Amino acid sequence: MTSSNSRRWFRRNSLSLKLLIATWAVSSFATLILTAIQLIMDYQRDFDKLQNNFAIIKNSYLDSMAEHLWSYDTRLLEIQLDGLSRLQGVSYLRLVADNKTIYESGKSDPSDDNHKRFEIYHKNTNEILGSLDVELDVKNLRERYFQDAIWIFIRQAAKTLVVVSLLYFIFNHILVVHIQHIAGYLKSTDRRSKTDLQLKRPGHKGEDELDVLVDSINQFRSDLLLANEKLERLNQSLEQKVIERTRQLTTKNESLEKAMLQIKRMQATLVAQERLASLGSLTASVAHEIRNPLNFVLNFSELLTDSENIEEIREISRVVLKHSQRIDQIVRSMQILSGYDSDVLEATDISEIVKRAYQDTVSTRAIGSSYVPPKVTYRLGDSVIAPVYATSLLRALSNIIDNAIHALEKKVLSNKVFEPELTLSTAIRGDMVEITIRDNGVGIPEILGEKIFDPFLTTKAAGEGAGLGLTVAFNIAQKHGGTLKYSSEFGQWSEFVLALPLAHERLGS
Repeated sequence: MTSSNSRRWFRRNSLSLKLLIATWAVSSFATLILTAIQLIMDYQRDFDKLQNNFAIIKNSYLDSMAEHLWSYDTRLLEIQLDGLSRLQGVSYLRLVADNKTIYESGKSDPSDDNHKRFEIYHKNTNEILGSLDVELDVKNLRERYFQDAIWIFIRQAAKTLVVVSLLYFIFNHILVVHIQHIAGYLKSTDRRSKTDLQLKRPGHKGEDELDVLVDSINQFRSDLLLANEKLERLNQSLEQKVIERTRQLTTKNESLEKAMLQIKRMQATLVAQERLASLGSLTASVAHEIRNPLNFVLNFSELLTDSENIEEIREISRVVLKHSQRIDQIVRSMQILSGYDSDVLEATDISEIVKRAYQDTVSTRAIGSSYVPPKVTYRLGDSVIAPVYATSLLRALSNIIDNAIHALEKKVLSNKVFEPELTLSTAIRGDMVEITIRDNGVGIPEILGEKIFDPFLTTKAAGEGAGLGLTVAFNIAQKHGGTLKYSSEFGQWSEFVLALPLAHERLGS
């Protein structure tokens, strides 16, 4: 069993194999470094000894050679040179005198570190008698050390491999097999099993780290089993509490559903009552607003039947027309508020609608000889196209512009040196197009706030307006999926901003 496990762990990337590789790598590296250092030191020592031959030749041979050359004793000179050639490490000798080679021994292979030339002087006359070329056998020294290094590395690598292999099998037998057994126990044993972990270690005595690990695992497993039992009891208790709490919540939900049903019924009753009250108030307001111009129409119509004066008839007709138009405006506004509108959504140039709204407003006011501002400033964007209900948007802008002109008229009447300013502008902000109408008229009292959009709320004098203009404009803005907002400083200026989307879902449907 152990042998099989060892082979299986070896085939896999086992801990023993990793240890083997790591130990072999570290040992080989250390051996390589230390051996290389030792070889370099030995080579340097032998190289220094070899280089010492140059000093020996200079101190021991040159003077006697000079005497032999001076006396031209060639026999003694050859004997001396033969002895020099047999000096250890000398690979090449050549003696030159009078530009002739007198003696040459060995094969020349000069380099910077193995060759040296000595000039031979006569000690009395200081005359140069010749020169001696000496070469040392450095190449052979290097080759010898190179071969020694190869054999040393091979022997050290073999020794390291043998030691590491023994360590591998020892480590595998002592530790890895037991680690595998522990891993198999933790992987295969049922978590509810109470069987303790035991290692097969025949002949083992005392307690080591593996015994401590096994005891810790068994203790941890015992604690885990105890914790699981407690957790199961807690789960059972929690399930009972959940069931009880669910039953209580179900009872409360049934009670809440009954209460919500009663509240919805009460809300429906209150909404119906509120709608009836609003309808009654609206009906009364509409009746009051229509009754006043209608009374004028009826009274002046009776005068029209009795009068024969042409000028008087024209004046009466003008009054009847004015109040009839007022009735028509109220009816149209009520139709828009009620949703009765046959306008069609289509892509339109917003700047053109703004210009047309101003022109229509001025034309309508000119019929009654009302005030018209001397100039208007346009700040319109180029080709601002958006899907709109053109007729409805035209009415909304006309209502706002008419209110702006009315505010300018009131300020002109109270201040003769006042210079009225009316600015109409368009601009694209993100996915919206904004239409801005600004005047420097009397402004809007801050106390009114958002109430200015309520129906039949007006600051105009009786007969000048029904209080539906801004309400209609606000509803038309919402109809487009946009907004209508305003800002004002009472007595100084007012600004209305009508924002409309550049894209509309209904346009593509």
